[in-house]
Amino acid sequence: MSLESVLIIAVKVFAVMDPFSIIPYILSIFEEATQGDEKMRWTALVNKVEVAVIILVLIFSLMGRPLLNFLGLQPYSLEIGGGILLLYLGIDTLGGFQQLKFVSKRLEEAVVTPIATPLIVGPGTMTALISLSVQNSVIDLVLGSLVAAFLTYLVLLSGPLLIKVLGRTGTVAAGRFTAIIIAAFGVQLIISGISQVKLA
Repeated sequence: MSLESVLIIAVKVFAVMDPFSIIPYILSIFEEATQGDEKMRWTALVNKVEVAVIILVLIFSLMGRPLLNFLGLQPYSLEIGGGILLLYLGIDTLGGFQQLKFVSKRLEEAVVTPIATPLIVGPGTMTALISLSVQNSVIDLVLGSLVAAFLTYLVLLSGPLLIKVLGRTGTVAAGRFTAIIIAAFGVQLIISGISQVKLA
């Protein structure tokens, strides 16, 4: 196990999860739902979301390399394709995360879909985990993804406080910053994939 690798994986996966960008949207759904018939505490909502997130990141951390072997895909193919997807997601996040317009209005329905997936563990996170499985050990990847999931949990748990301190605009702005990391990670994967093609 490499502590440095675990930390690098955690930062990259956390950036792709980008919990800052979705806090205002989740809070809006939470406030609207709790004013009606639904009764759920913010902590309870975040706990349910976190359980789903942990299960999802573990699945994709463990199945990354076997999935590549099963599909007969070369690592560089995934890196180039995944890099393009992450670059797109980074640009989309900067533009306001357009897919968040389709969030369910019921909390119980929204916990797993779409909050846990695809908003937190979406195509970008899945691609990142599978791509990282090529160059990292399973143990490092699992530990790194769990650290990222824990950091996401802390951010979501402090969501109402962040909104009070930073405001909705400030919280979304923090998410925009992580979008730069997402885009940079995507470019790095593309460059890495292309270099492997040339070597092959």
